[in-house]
Amino acid sequence: MAVGAAFYSRLSIPRRLEAAAAVVYGVVFVLLVVFSRPGLGLSQGFYLAIVLVALAGGPWTGAAAGLLAAVLLAGSELAGHKATVRTLWNTGLEVRLTSYVVAGAAVGYFAQRGRRMLAQSLHVLDDLLGLAQREVESGALTTTGFDGRVARRAKSEWPFGVLVGSLAVTTESAVTAAVRTIAGEVSADEDVARIGDRLAVIVSTTSPESARERAAAIEQALETAGIHATFGWAFHPQDGRDVVALFGAASERLQARRHALGEDAPLKVVTELRSRLA
Repeated sequence: MAVGAAFYSRLSIPRRLEAAAAVVYGVVFVLLVVFSRPGLGLSQGFYLAIVLVALAGGPWTGAAAGLLAAVLLAGSELAGHKATVRTLWNTGLEVRLTSYVVAGAAVGYFAQRGRRMLAQSLHVLDDLLGLAQREVESGALTTTGFDGRVARRAKSEWPFGVLVGSLAVTTESAVTAAVRTIAGEVSADEDVARIGDRLAVIVSTTSPESARERAAAIEQALETAGIHATFGWAFHPQDGRDVVALFGAASERLQARRHALGEDAPLKVVTELRSRLA
C-alpha cells in the first residue's frame, strides 16, 4: 500500500487522472459483467472514466476513451452472455458508442482550450511582472528584478558574469543613454540593471577572463557614445553563488580599478591635501 501511494505521488496530474480512469474502467466492467440488468444504469459509470481521460488529454484522447468504453461495454455484454456477436448491435451499442465518443471529444476539446487560455494568461502575467521590475524611463531592471535574475541564473548552475559599473556623470539623461547603449551590446538572455547610482549587467560568460573582456567591451562602447564609465566584474561560481557575493566582488574590483585609474574622488582629495600640507 505504501509503495503504491509513493508511486502515485510521483505521477503528474494527467497521469493520475489516467490511472484513476483505468480503475473506473475496470470497476464498471466487472459490475456490468456480474450485476448488469435493465434499469441499473451501470454503463453510465463509463462517463466518469471518459471525462478523466479527456481532462488529461484532449479531444482525440477523449474520443478514444469513449471508443474504449464502448468496446468494454460490448465485452461485458458478451462476457455476461446477454448478447451474441450477431445480436450485439440490437442492444443499443451504437447509441452508447456515439454518446461516449461525442462526450469524450467535447470534454477534451474544452479542457485543452482551457489549458491554452490559462497558459496565455500566465504568459501575460509573467510579462506584466517583468515590466514591473523595470524602470519606466531607461528600461533597466530594478534592484528587485536584478536580484531575481541573478538568483535564477545561479540556480541553473551555468556560469555567468556580473558587471558593476560607475558612470562619470549620473544625471538621468546620462544614465538612460548608458542603459540604452549597453542594451545594444548585450544579447537577449543578458540584462542591464540600475542599482542605486551604479549600473549592473548580467552577461553570459564561461571564464573570469571573458567577464573582464565583456566589461572592457562595454566600457569602450560607452566611450564611443561619449559616456565615460568604469566597470568591475565577478564570475559565477568562482566569485560567489548568490547576488550579494557576486555584486560585492564586482564592486570591489570596480573600486580597485577606479583607484588605479585615479577616479576615486575621496582619495584624490586626500592626496591633494597631503601634498599641500607637505
